[in-house]
Amino acid sequence: MKITLVVPAYNEEQAIGPVIEEYYPYVDEILVVDDGSSDKTYEIACSYSDEKVFVNRHEQNQGKVGALMTGVKNATGDIIVFTDADCTYPARYIPAFVEELNKGADLVLGSRVIQSENIPLFNRVGNTIFSTLATYISGKEIVDGQTGMRAFKKSMFDSLHVQAKGLEFETKMTVRAAKLGYIIVEIPIEYRERVGVSKLHPVRDGYRMFRALISIAWNETSPLAKMISVPGILFIGIGMVFGIYSIYERVSHYYLTHEFYPLISGFLILFGLQLSSIGLIIDYLAKKLDRIEERLKK
Repeated sequence: MKITLVVPAYNEEQAIGPVIEEYYPYVDEILVVDDGSSDKTYEIACSYSDEKVFVNRHEQNQGKVGALMTGVKNATGDIIVFTDADCTYPARYIPAFVEELNKGADLVLGSRVIQSENIPLFNRVGNTIFSTLATYISGKEIVDGQTGMRAFKKSMFDSLHVQAKGLEFETKMTVRAAKLGYIIVEIPIEYRERVGVSKLHPVRDGYRMFRALISIAWNETSPLAKMISVPGILFIGIGMVFGIYSIYERVSHYYLTHEFYPLISGFLILFGLQLSSIGLIIDYLAKKLDRIEERLKK
């Protein structure tokens, strides 16, 4: 199968050349999408143009998602690989990605667990939190749902309909694929120190990721699962009210007037978590069975 590499690039004049050179032997097509760069990114990328390397340009910056969409739209390969234009993701893992896709995986993620110290501390904490939330929401263990290096079959991407504006795209794509029952495989990869200046805005992009996870949790969950999960969420909320009141009472009065409130709080929160988890598990199994049925029909 033909492999297409999509590289979104915005002001990456220091790294775009090395990225193209490193990935060149591993893929059949390289699509660089310059997203309105104000430096020499476009000119440097164009200097590598040949029968294998193609450069698209946005006259105005459309964001990473816009660049990725342009790349996918123009890709001619059966397998598409995403990577960043900052030299952080090694190309040597591509054969392993393709092997997993050939074995039946729908989406392969490069989990940044080797030399993860190159990820800024604040970002590492955020990745852990959002991957944990993604695991809980999707019912599928996800180590690194925010990774920028991933491979998938082009036919699968069209069915995801991922709606995102910024760096929450990767998270939303991962969780949506899991919620729809697609097979996701993670491969441990090295994460190298970035070349150039990061475009990540931790607070803004973190908020978008959280909002995207909540949106998927609600919109992609079956009515039956919602009937079970929503009461669970209500129990959690009520339990937290009891817990907060107990803390307030203890801090303000130095003793508990209602000694049983902490017990009620713990019981309601645990019961709510169990109820919500059952709903998400039911939803995950239903989507997985639907996906298996589709494969059998093919």
